[in-house]
Amino acid sequence: MFRTSIGAFDGSSWEALCQRIFKLKYAADGYQAMPASPGDFGLEGFTLKTGYGFQCYCPDKHYGSKELYEAQRDKITADLNKLRRYEQDIESRIGSTTLGCWVFVTPEVDRNALLEHARSKEEEVRGWNLRILAPHFQILLHDAEFYAKEINEIRSSAGAAFNFDVTIPVLPPLDQSQEVYEANIRRKSACRLLAKQCLPSYQTLLHRLSQQSLKTFLEADSYFRRIEQSAPALYFRLVRLINEYENLVAETAMTWSGAAEELTSHIRDGLAKRISCELSPQVDETTASQVARHMVARWIAICQLDYV
Repeated sequence: MFRTSIGAFDGSSWEALCQRIFKLKYAADGYQAMPASPGDFGLEGFTLKTGYGFQCYCPDKHYGSKELYEAQRDKITADLNKLRRYEQDIESRIGSTTLGCWVFVTPEVDRNALLEHARSKEEEVRGWNLRILAPHFQILLHDAEFYAKEINEIRSSAGAAFNFDVTIPVLPPLDQSQEVYEANIRRKSACRLLAKQCLPSYQTLLHRLSQQSLKTFLEADSYFRRIEQSAPALYFRLVRLINEYENLVAETAMTWSGAAEELTSHIRDGLAKRISCELSPQVDETTASQVARHMVARWIAICQLDYV
């Protein structure tokens, strides 16, 4: 699925959200949905009164900036061609309405080149002199932020929390060598075992804790990938929660006056509790504990969690 600041979507879920948005925002303009049956005419819907046509697009997997632009560009080209190919079919559905604007609605637009492509296609389409299009025909590019108010209204009506984020939630990157992470884990394991330094078994405990923490850290990214692959919408909510909790981790570490192991347990238990509270019933306490265990090991290794 394609990850955005408001959630993870594929083509079907994005279109479903867009239809709800259009029906909410453009009802007074006579919005009519255009089901893809018996065929796809390059329109998801249109307004009878104002002559707006809408086409939605979201890739089914996450693309980088260049891939996303190319997919959006090609989709615009293909769907505009359908206006000419199916002019008679479209005319029988929109009646005397002429389309003055064709709105391409996609989760994000991050390449100016897509605007350039829209202007170029705009001129080309005007030259077709189609009966269903107004002489001043325009192509507009709308991303999710154009519909932030409607999206929050839809979420509110479904009992979901508002989301005011503008960034896409991601886990902190792993950009160091494994040796660096191993050294971080061993140093912090020593901090966590500070109260047991005088025990004869201290070196054994240090080795076991370091190895266990390293094992959990090395498992972490594959563990989170399994969540993303099997439940992308849940993964989005989980990483968004983790990103916000990281701010608390950093602040708590700076102000903590107790032992390192007490801080570690406080952070791990607090994360598990928040996950259980916010993501229940999709996530039970056992899974919340697993997530927290893997995430704390990751934070220890990359120094998001340190003992200062």
